Amino acid sequence: MILKDNIVTVVHAMAFPGRQNTNSMLRGEPGERYLMESLRVLAEDPYFGGIELTRIKDPSLRKKAIEYLSKTKLHIFFSSQPVQILNEEGYAPTDISSINELDRINAVNRLKEMIDQAYEFNAEGFTLMSGRDPGEALRESAKLSLIRSIHEICDYSNKVAKSLKRKPMKIILEMFDRVNDPNGRFHNQLIGPTFEAIEIARRLRDEYHHNEFGLLYDLTHMFLIRNVHTKHESVDVEIPTENASGSATTAQRYEGLVREEIVEEPEAPEVLQYLAPYLMHVHIGNCVLDPNDPNYGDSHVSFAYPNGAIKLREVADFIKALHEMGYKGPVGFEVMPRGREGSVPVLQHAKSFYDDARTWQDVIYGVGKYKFVTREYFPEWAFFKLTDLRIKNPEIIMETLKARKRRKSLTEDGYLVILAADHPARRVTSVGDSPTAMGDRLEYLGRIVRTLSLGYVDGVMATPDIIDELAMIEYLYKKSGRKGFMDNKVIIGSMNRSGLSGIEYEMDDMITAYWPEDLIKNNLDAGKLLFRLETGHYSRWSIRTLQACAEAVRQCNEKGLPVFLEPLPVNRPDENSPYQTILDADELIKIVGIASGIGGSTAKTWIKIPYVDGFERVARSTTLPILILGGESTGDPTYTIENISKALESGPNVRGALVGRNILFPGNDDPGAVMYAVYRTVHDGLSAMESLEEMLKVRNANFQELRDVFRETLT
Repeated sequence: MILKDNIVTVVHAMAFPGRQNTNSMLRGEPGERYLMESLRVLAEDPYFGGIELTRIKDPSLRKKAIEYLSKTKLHIFFSSQPVQILNEEGYAPTDISSINELDRINAVNRLKEMIDQAYEFNAEGFTLMSGRDPGEALRESAKLSLIRSIHEICDYSNKVAKSLKRKPMKIILEMFDRVNDPNGRFHNQLIGPTFEAIEIARRLRDEYHHNEFGLLYDLTHMFLIRNVHTKHESVDVEIPTENASGSATTAQRYEGLVREEIVEEPEAPEVLQYLAPYLMHVHIGNCVLDPNDPNYGDSHVSFAYPNGAIKLREVADFIKALHEMGYKGPVGFEVMPRGREGSVPVLQHAKSFYDDARTWQDVIYGVGKYKFVTREYFPEWAFFKLTDLRIKNPEIIMETLKARKRRKSLTEDGYLVILAADHPARRVTSVGDSPTAMGDRLEYLGRIVRTLSLGYVDGVMATPDIIDELAMIEYLYKKSGRKGFMDNKVIIGSMNRSGLSGIEYEMDDMITAYWPEDLIKNNLDAGKLLFRLETGHYSRWSIRTLQACAEAVRQCNEKGLPVFLEPLPVNRPDENSPYQTILDADELIKIVGIASGIGGSTAKTWIKIPYVDGFERVARSTTLPILILGGESTGDPTYTIENISKALESGPNVRGALVGRNILFPGNDDPGAVMYAVYRTVHDGLSAMESLEEMLKVRNANFQELRDVFRETLT
């Protein structure tokens, strides 16, 4: 489970607002029994590691709370925001960002009193808010006042800490909305949008050297904070022209003029990356965006509230962003019971939401700052040596393949995980937005070697060029004294590759790579065939391909070679569109029936098909062993791993995966580590979540090995 080392705190005055959900705790006037019981509940719950308290006005009651908390495991943070929001003293609402110096000093002095109380609690952090936004005309002046005030607050905190001979508290500014609501359902604070908060934090750190200062971001406020920016777009306009008399006659058309527009957009989890240097605390809460709802606004309703804006997806995205940025600070629950709701049930809902969100596969998988760079793993100088090796010693390819140790049987436990690497030979080179990513042979081959050499794969399916290149690198591995990566692996030769992507007769897919006799000559273990059925205008070429596949299956049967057959139903919306696989259970059932009946014998035939909804019906359409294909690269391999995991539960004849692009190009991740997750899912029965957690252990393992092999053997 991610963020397991981040302590979970509770905003105490929100979760326990007072007896019968009154606001006595927020006012600093709780009853003794209620206060002490609420502290006990949190202290005795192992889930929570911290508490965010606000002022307690009664000195004797405060002393009892301090004595009790000093004996608990709880980390203590002090929240001054309730004091600022209630503003019982009647100070200017602009608070510590007031341009009026007297108003500013009053607000600062109030927070100094709160700092004294925070140190009584032995608090680690002190949170505050900026004060009301004065409007655009005075905003820049207000920011200067805010910086000055926080500077004074930090200096005062450091002075108190020094007198107590302890480490100074962190001084943390919480970011709020700027919604000017007369009913007070929002906060309309100066700070505010992320990039303006960063400006404040940067100046306090860099110019005033207050490294103890940082920011607090609340998920609740993400929907309410608006970042203002200038939007530029190109437009075509017609501008009337005038004749000599001054009357409009014709219109001159201008293309591509740039129009500027000032827009406000809600923030998104991505802003956390910008906040990373300054983020010290986060809150997770809920709000209501329906103006007709009685709890409309920044109300911090329970996560069980039906009309709450924050759903599991929003919490998951927020947690994923924290995970990817390497956030180590506290995660605070800021939720509040309403009406007859109880504090403990509201906190239970928050726990469930938080735990559910941080166990989602795509959240666990978060790559963070890691990026697999192929050229660091397989440098260009090493890649270019392969051409020299081809020219000087071409015979080592066949010698290495013939000397390769083969498995005694195709599968050791009844399951297979095979890497597919035959796409470029069929004019398929695109990955994501790049039309030729797989056309860069250094990039493609480096990722293939990375996946195979890490070892968590049963074999590879590829065309002659790839297998020959792998044989050369295998030769160098053994020359360096290392164990090779092709021994005891299933090496499958891809056979029909003439169905070139994007051409008119793409369905006419004849054998242009390995013939069955080539598979024998190269000491390979099996052959792979592709059959795509287009039922429209070009169906005759699908039938012709089917005949070629049937003949190849017969020849492989005669030579005792297993066959991996990939039957796919396809269509295209129009003549100018590429063919698309029809991801429908009924269509797959039909084509599996066709593929199962060709070639004279299916004794050694495996089927390779995509996972679809209702796959248990597809699995029941044959007794042939099935491998799941990966499909096009999405940059997020979690869906591939999830689909494989689901497919394995669909029928006992689903026996693994034959996957390529989603493994070789998994966004920024290490392809070898991603294949490890697939391997553990297939061979060890791990769930997708468990496999993704395990894969983090092998990311970047043996990263220097390939470079060392080339340096030791060819330099």
